[in-house]
Amino acid sequence: MLTAGREGHRMRPHSRNHRRLASAAIFAAALMAPAFIAAPAQADDCKGGDPFNCKIFDRGSGSGGQGGSPGGGNSGPVEPPDPVGLTENEGVGFVPVEGENPPPATLSTLDWVAAAESSAELLTPIVHTAPDGKTYVRMRTSLWVDGFDVVETEPIGDDTQTIQATATPVSVTWNMGEAQKKCDDAGSKNGESCTYTYRRSSAGQPGGAYQITATITWNLTWTCEGSACAPQGGDLGPESETSQPTPLVVSEIQTNTGQ
Repeated sequence: MLTAGREGHRMRPHSRNHRRLASAAIFAAALMAPAFIAAPAQADDCKGGDPFNCKIFDRGSGSGGQGGSPGGGNSGPVEPPDPVGLTENEGVGFVPVEGENPPPATLSTLDWVAAAESSAELLTPIVHTAPDGKTYVRMRTSLWVDGFDVVETEPIGDDTQTIQATATPVSVTWNMGEAQKKCDDAGSKNGESCTYTYRRSSAGQPGGAYQITATITWNLTWTCEGSACAPQGGDLGPESETSQPTPLVVSEIQTNTGQ
């Protein structure tokens, strides 16, 4: 995020910290300068010996010593003060900029599977009966639905794995008002695979009709393609969708007997 300065100019965050860091560096250089000036006087200590014992920064080890005062006081290097108000990283020259997003975490195969499952759009069944809207007690009524279809999600993933979920319809459960009926397919108008026969009329029901519904059950599976797939597929279990209630009037068949 950028912030506005007093004069309307836009500047990067932590500009105040930059100024602090620069001031600390200048102050440190001023303190260190005498030590580097004294280095030539101590050059003999570094000739032919262990370079780790060079006393370039020993500025007050005795009276009349180079770079110190008679009777010496300090012994050893003088360290600059810690920068005030800066973090440890900022103090060594690194100033993070606000608003920079960290690199995204790598998603696992199962993370992608969960995303694929949530994107699956199952169809809401649409109910059909024959006869349509009205049937009779002890008459076989044909049942079928729209929406009994395989559903596949769009493939998702990254450069190393691609996941796709598939929903396969397995059954339709009909709530007929007085009982339930389960069919293994979508049914059809001719009633070859899914029918129901009422035993009682709907005269006593609210509005004089049964409110029937159909629930399709799908089985969800997924597959993964790519070098990072772990595992390469699996079963997500059943999912279902239920239709809107549909009124169906069920009447008694009237018979006339002659005298």
